[in-house]
Amino acid sequence: MTYMDLRRSRAKMARDWRAWVSRMAEAAKRVLPDAEVYVVGSAVRGDWVGSSDVDVLIVSGSLPEGMLKRAEIKVEVEDLTKLPAVHPFEIHWSRLEKPRRTSGGSGKTPSAST
Repeated sequence: MTYMDLRRSRAKMARDWRAWVSRMAEAAKRVLPDAEVYVVGSAVRGDWVGSSDVDVLIVSGSLPEGMLKRAEIKVEVEDLTKLPAVHPFEIHWSRLEKPRRTSGGSGKTPSAST
C-alpha cells in the first residue's frame, strides 16, 4: 500500500466516523462496562478537513490510573473495533470520579428558590 493509499483510506474512515465510533463505543463497553463515549472537536463541529483526526473521549469510573494500563486498554479497544494500524481516531481518556465534599459545605446541591 502506498503512502497516498494510506492517506485516502484514513480520509475515508474520517468521513465515516459515525459508524467507526459506534463500533468503538461497543468495544469500549466490552472492556470498560461503564464507559461513555463522546466525539469532540472538529468532526462534531463539521469543520474538519481530510487530514484532521477524529477526537474520541472515553469516560469511565473504572479507568485505571496508570498510563501503561490505559495504553493496554486503548490497544484492546482498537483491536476489538478492528481499526487498522493507520487510522484517524485520537482516543482521549477521562476518569469519572464521584463528587467530593468540600470543607464547610453541606455536600448537597442547592435547590432553586422561587
